[in-house]
Amino acid sequence: MAELRDTTGGLRWHIRALWRRGQWRDTTRQIAEWLDTTQPASRHLLLIGGSAGWMMSGRWLQRFARIDLIDLDPYAHRLFRWNHGRALRESGTELNYAALDALDQLDALLKKHPDATIFFDNVLGQHLFRIWQIERAEADLARIAKQLKGRDWGSVHDIFSGPTDPLKLPASPLTQFDAVRDADGLVADGLRGTPLHLRLLAQVGGQPEWVDHLTSELFPVGTRSRLIAWPFVPDYAHWLQAGWVAGARR
Repeated sequence: MAELRDTTGGLRWHIRALWRRGQWRDTTRQIAEWLDTTQPASRHLLLIGGSAGWMMSGRWLQRFARIDLIDLDPYAHRLFRWNHGRALRESGTELNYAALDALDQLDALLKKHPDATIFFDNVLGQHLFRIWQIERAEADLARIAKQLKGRDWGSVHDIFSGPTDPLKLPASPLTQFDAVRDADGLVADGLRGTPLHLRLLAQVGGQPEWVDHLTSELFPVGTRSRLIAWPFVPDYAHWLQAGWVAGARR
């Protein structure tokens, strides 16, 4: 479970992210390409769980006039500026920071920033491993879409993760799939449930006993998303889901 804890923040996470930045380049590029397809309704971004923005697109951040970074990680603010400060200065983007538990105080944040676009940056998929209570995590995540009803928001988060065997990688693995949430759950490549799970595992050489991050039904019915492979370390991988829910333009 160390691989799970390492994605929730802290000094160990930042050291690992810096060390493996090159190995994560393809995943970072695919996230940036997906972000380029989004149309945020506001020039004010409420960035929840942004951490240091190791895999965030500076080009996308430059779209905003103001960014409020919300993260409990004490290293987040300075490292985020180190990673993206130059790009934000070039675009004249104002960057603010607050050390808050954004999920616990989401209603208050939404009320404080009524016109902001909200983006969850690889935080919702880690909620279970912050609180270690399955029923509570399921309830908290199910409440997100209701809290954000009518708002403009998006998220990149883990849906599955687990051990891999590099020797079992296919010759030409698929590293992303388009998906949609319908009334019965998540569908990608014409598959859902266990067949979809097995299809995703096969692309990264996945071993048995992968972890479900409880997020595959996070988005409202009808939401289109993209599934992106993230080879976290040579013998452990994640599948990310990136989705956007359009709100009223501000």
